[in-house]
Amino acid sequence: MTDTTERPLAAKGLTSYRCRSPYGWIMIGARDHEDAMREAARSTDAPDRAGLQVWDGERYVDAFQDGDGRAS
Repeated sequence: MTDTTERPLAAKGLTSYRCRSPYGWIMIGARDHEDAMREAARSTDAPDRAGLQVWDGERYVDAFQDGDGRAS
């Protein structure tokens, strides 16, 4: 069985993201990194940019690559 959190789940027209929370992954469909962070904030009090990952077509990779929070 494949873990659901290892697959893209976004609706057509959106990009799949996931954000680490104290309770596991928050699965998100969003237009861009900032939209994904807004969506994550709906599910957890303090979403962490370091925990945001985006589907690259094959796997989830870190959305923010450098320490200052800029998008990759």
